[in-house]
Amino acid sequence: MALCLWLAAPAWAFLTLAPSDGLARAALPTDAVEVLNDPSGAWDIAAVSQGPPSQDFVPLTRPLAAGFTRDVVWLRLSLARAPETPAPWLLRILPARLHDVTLYAPDGRGGHVATELGAGRPFAQREIADHHFVFPLTVGTAPAHYFVRLHNEAGPLQAQLELWQPAGFERERGTDYVFIGALMGAVALAICMNLCFWAWLKEGLYGHYALYLFVLCALLLLRMGYAAQWLEPGRALPFDQIMLAAQCVFNAVATAFMARIFGFRRHARWAARFFDLMVACNLAALAPVLAGHPAAVAPWLATGSLVSTLFGALFVCYLIGVRRRWRYLLPAAAFSVGTLLGLYAMLQTWLGQALPGGLSEDIHLLGTITHLVLLNVAVADRTRHAERNYRLEKERVWSVTRDAEQALEVKVMQRTAELARANVALRDEIKKRGLLETRLLQSIEVKRNAIKQQHEFVSMVSHEFRTPLAVIDAAAQSLDISALGADPTVKPRTAKIRRSVQRLSMLIENILTVDRLQLEQRPLRLEPVDVELLLRGLCDTFNMPGARRLRLEARVHAPEVEADRSLLEIALQNLMHNALKYSPSERGVRVVLTGEAEGVSIEVIDQGVGVAPDETQHIFEPYYRSARMAKVPGSGLGLHLSREIARRHGGEVSLVATGDDGSTFRLVLPTTPPPPPPRSDFAAL
Repeated sequence: MALCLWLAAPAWAFLTLAPSDGLARAALPTDAVEVLNDPSGAWDIAAVSQGPPSQDFVPLTRPLAAGFTRDVVWLRLSLARAPETPAPWLLRILPARLHDVTLYAPDGRGGHVATELGAGRPFAQREIADHHFVFPLTVGTAPAHYFVRLHNEAGPLQAQLELWQPAGFERERGTDYVFIGALMGAVALAICMNLCFWAWLKEGLYGHYALYLFVLCALLLLRMGYAAQWLEPGRALPFDQIMLAAQCVFNAVATAFMARIFGFRRHARWAARFFDLMVACNLAALAPVLAGHPAAVAPWLATGSLVSTLFGALFVCYLIGVRRRWRYLLPAAAFSVGTLLGLYAMLQTWLGQALPGGLSEDIHLLGTITHLVLLNVAVADRTRHAERNYRLEKERVWSVTRDAEQALEVKVMQRTAELARANVALRDEIKKRGLLETRLLQSIEVKRNAIKQQHEFVSMVSHEFRTPLAVIDAAAQSLDISALGADPTVKPRTAKIRRSVQRLSMLIENILTVDRLQLEQRPLRLEPVDVELLLRGLCDTFNMPGARRLRLEARVHAPEVEADRSLLEIALQNLMHNALKYSPSERGVRVVLTGEAEGVSIEVIDQGVGVAPDETQHIFEPYYRSARMAKVPGSGLGLHLSREIARRHGGEVSLVATGDDGSTFRLVLPTTPPPPPPRSDFAAL
């Protein structure tokens, strides 16, 4: 079919983009678009930009509607921007069923840069992921021409151009996806409800309506371009074949559903046979479509849809107006919206620009939603009638069972008396349990006080041990550095004294830490801690024999963390102490620090004998000691305390690797610890 153009009276002009355009809504280049028909399809951008020999561009003041044509259509878009307007813009071309869409943008050197999109190309090739075709533009202050080449293999050739600023486009796309998601969710809910009604009421109409909703939803997703985006984005789909095949299935299902909901077979068998014939024709059209001939089938499919739609509308008007079937008013109102939009769309595919007015994709979508809402109301009305019949049947059954209920009243009275006696006994039991609860709370309070006194005693004794231990350590250190310290019989003994003092000091420190962690009412003393600086200080000044074997590896600068410095030092000291203690004296221990935006990770890697597989689940338990390490002194609290401290900070300590060549323990801390959990009355116990 030749392209028929509706010429506009106003003269062509450039569209100057203002700063406010393309933000709240799309800028429609109404007076800046011109159209040119290329029947041969042989013109290239050079010929079109310099002016084809046979004809010139003519103004186009509304969306393009060229009908069923395989001609190539060129659009010329003339744009400029105000100096204060941003240069980046987006050109969106819809509908999504265009087979080939190519944009030729000026390259600033007298030539053009081509960007090829279309339903016949993989979705993954699109620079901007959108179900429509979106081209990025850089619009200058000087006027420039942009050319768009359009071509369809089958189906009507229609196009609508929109200009967006990137920020406005992102808001529009987000709203678009939220809306289509809500619509698909509503349709899915309606499908599930109708399938339930079909199973409960044994009425085939509900199952047929669920199938109609499913096919309509699939056709809508194909029409709007979501199928290519969600199903096979990396492969070029035969969009024309898929679209026409879905249209054939939808026409068949919709025609059969319309005949069923209006009772064609009950009111006029000849009308039902005609609709059966249309269903058969639509299903038969699937064969040539799937065989690769969608262009030959598309006009005939549109003609058949037009004929069946007009016939169905006239017959429904006859049922309501002549035969007074008022119960069909609701479904008739639902189908009238889709019928009017469908008739206009089909006439536009035949008449093209000669048909005045135009329907945008939004109007088609709004019409579909209105149709679904009204149709759901109509189907729900049938459910209401079914519910009324069910209620009448229920009342009949109630009258039948009333006599049996009267016979049961005597027994109910007897049971009521028994329940009254049971209630008296229950009240006595509740009173007894209340007394027991009071005694239990008193016992809990006594136990809480005893635990508190125990914690205070442990803390006092531990603190009292520190002073004499410090004196002993200082005396041993003085003896070590004195002249007597050089004596080979004295030096090992002073070292042994200092090791014993250090083990006892760490044991006391761990006991105090356990005491502090058990008192959940005491919050962490949080402060910003530079973990790398803390680790360097521990590695340099860690007061343990063999500490010179510690080597810090800070791979990246770690962020500061909010932590209790004293508790964090104890956790790190325990990990380092264990690594040194269980590694041979001639081997080093690595401390690896890595940092991320969410927190830090500290790995302590020793070269000891590793952890037995059957002990990996127990090493973090308090006071647990490995059987094969019984000769190595220790209390069994170090790893347990390190993990508890990390967890209090929202982190974790774990054994990430172990073997004959050593073990790796990892301490992970977040930048900011989580808030403490709510405390119960029994937590302190």
